[in-house]
Amino acid sequence: MEDDKKILVVTSSDRQHKDCADQLNQMGFENIFNVSNGIKALEFVKNNPIDLILSDWDIPKMDGLELLKAIKKDTSLQSTPFIFLTVHKDENKNREAMNHGAVDNVSQSLSSENLRENIEVVLKRGIRNILIVEDSGIQREILIAQLQQIGFENISGASDGKEALSYIESHPVDIILSDLKMPVMDGLELLRKVKENSRLKDIPFLVLTIDSDPNKNQEALRLGALDYIVKPSTPDDLHLKIRNILY
Repeated sequence: MEDDKKILVVTSSDRQHKDCADQLNQMGFENIFNVSNGIKALEFVKNNPIDLILSDWDIPKMDGLELLKAIKKDTSLQSTPFIFLTVHKDENKNREAMNHGAVDNVSQSLSSENLRENIEVVLKRGIRNILIVEDSGIQREILIAQLQQIGFENISGASDGKEALSYIESHPVDIILSDLKMPVMDGLELLRKVKENSRLKDIPFLVLTIDSDPNKNQEALRLGALDYIVKPSTPDDLHLKIRNILY
């Protein structure tokens, strides 16, 4: 429920805070906190459970990007979703924020309805079930860490297609991210079996690939994959692909 969620608004402008708080109140959020600079924000989240941070870029003592970096370096805080409130349209700046783990950039001029939609998308990430199918343990851990950075919590792993298929048949899965080259059962064979199974065929499937062979990537799309991600990926790559599919 909205009134259970605790939201921290970080802005040095009293007017901006009031406008944002008013919008959040209209959406049904009641537990709204405000601090005026990055250092206070970092101290606040270390001492209080927070479900979402909405932060301006230009705040004193520690700016928004520095605050984001500090939060993502702290293992006890890094899964806290972080949205930037922006007045600029600098795509490079927005991309840098996403690469450091921000889950969204929201214009301060957005209507309450649009802001609510963006926030709901972010808060729902915590209950999504993601399966990573990757034979490299190191690559699995990297992908899990990147997904945690952008707000996902329920992430499982499998080392090959056979193990993944067994897992999917007995656990809820909202999206599959699978490597193509794996032992025992490769990604294309896993994709075929998922799409041939009437109970599993509607699970969104993303291919993870380092293969520059366009024919293999096209074969995955022909078999039912919705898209592919070229490794090594960034949190921004994952965010954009998964957001387009799940929301």
